[in-house]
Amino acid sequence: MASMSSREKRRKRKRKREASPESNPTPESSSQRKREASPESNPAAQSSSPIPSLPYDLVLLCVARVSRLYYPTLSLVSKSFRSLLSSPELYKTRSLFGFTESCLYVCLQDLRGSSTWYTLCRKPDKTLKTGSSGYALSKVPVPNSPIWRCSNVVAVGSNIYNIAFPRSLNVLPRVSILDCKSHTWIEAPSLPVELHSFSASVVDHKIYVAGLDHRLKKNSFEVFDTETQIWDSMSTSNTSVEREGIEREGMFIKKTISIDGKFHVVTDGEVLAYDPKLAKWDMVGRGMRGLMYSEVYCVIGNVLYSAKEGVFKWYDTERRTWKDLQGLVGLPKITRHREFIRLGDYGGKMVVFWVHVIWPYYKKIWCAEISLERRPDTSEIWGKVEWFDELHKTKIFYHVEKVLSTTL
Repeated sequence: MASMSSREKRRKRKRKREASPESNPTPESSSQRKREASPESNPAAQSSSPIPSLPYDLVLLCVARVSRLYYPTLSLVSKSFRSLLSSPELYKTRSLFGFTESCLYVCLQDLRGSSTWYTLCRKPDKTLKTGSSGYALSKVPVPNSPIWRCSNVVAVGSNIYNIAFPRSLNVLPRVSILDCKSHTWIEAPSLPVELHSFSASVVDHKIYVAGLDHRLKKNSFEVFDTETQIWDSMSTSNTSVEREGIEREGMFIKKTISIDGKFHVVTDGEVLAYDPKLAKWDMVGRGMRGLMYSEVYCVIGNVLYSAKEGVFKWYDTERRTWKDLQGLVGLPKITRHREFIRLGDYGGKMVVFWVHVIWPYYKKIWCAEISLERRPDTSEIWGKVEWFDELHKTKIFYHVEKVLSTTL
C-alpha cells in the first residue's frame, strides 16, 4: 500500500508538470513566439535589410552596382529601399568599388523663381513604347528650394551650391548646398562681401565668384574652398589687368566660366583669365564673349560650346574664333528662342534641353544626348546624336533654368 501510494504521488506530480504552461505551451503562446521570431514582425530585422532573406551587406553591395538611373524606380519598392538609397553607406560603397557615375540634375523654375528639381532616370522596361529612348525626368523630393539665378548655381562632386542673390542692399549673399545623396539643403558660410550681379564657376573643387562690390563700387573676386568651407579673397594685383580695367568702375562682369584650369571672366569689353597656380591674370581677347550673352552655353572637356539661336558652335582657344559643330545627323530642329534651350555636361557628353510649347496648355521638355569627338587631322569637333526624346510635360509657366551634372 505504501508503494502504491508513492507511485500514485509520482503520477500526480507528472500530471501537474504536463499541465503547467511552461512545459506545455498553448497554441496561442506558440504562434506568438513564431510571430516574434519572424522578420516581418521584427522591426530591427526589417530595418537591417530591405530584403529580409538576404544579409544587409549583400543587398548594399548589389544596389551599389546598380546605375543611379534606376534609383527612382527602386525607391518605389519600399520604405527600407528608400532609406538605403539615401544612406551614407551606399555612396561610400559606390566610391570604394569605383561605381560612381555622372548624375544629371535639371531645375525647372516658374515665373516667381520657385524651383523644382528633377533627375534623369530610366523607365521600367515594361512601360517602354516602340521607339522610346527609355529615359525620363523623375521629380526629386527637395524641400524648400531657395530662389536663385542661373549663373549663381554650380556643381562640385556630389553637391550643388547655390549662392543666393540678395534681395536688398547691405545683405551678404547666402550660400546653400544641396546634398544630392540625401536631397536636403545645408547652409554654408555666407559670401563675406556684398556682391551684386555676380557669377560663379568651379576650378579644382573651388568656387570662384566675381561680381560688383556694392560698398566699394568696384569688381571683387572671392574663392570658396568646398573642402574646408572657407572663403578667401582673390588677388588682382596684376598691373596689366588693372590697366585694362577689370576693376574700373562701370566695367561690369557679365559671365564666368572655367577652361583649362583657369577662371575666365567676361566683362563688357574683354575676356580675362585667372590662373590660380600662377596667381596671374591674362587677356584672352573679345571673341569668346560673342556667344555668351545668353545662358545657352557650357564647357565640356575644356571646350566652350554654344547653341545660341539653335546653332551649335565651339570656341577654338588657339585661333580665338567660333567654329561650327559638325555632324549632329538626326537632331531635330531646335527652337531659336534662347529662353527655351539649355546645355549641360553629362559625363563628357553634351545634353541639350529644349521645349515645345503647346499654347496655352503645357510645355513638352525634350532632350538629346550628343557624344563629341575631336578630329586632330581636320581640327574640327564632330557630334553624334546618341538619342533624343520627350522626357517630361510641365505647366506652361515653367521653363528649364539649369542643367547640372554631379558625381555620385
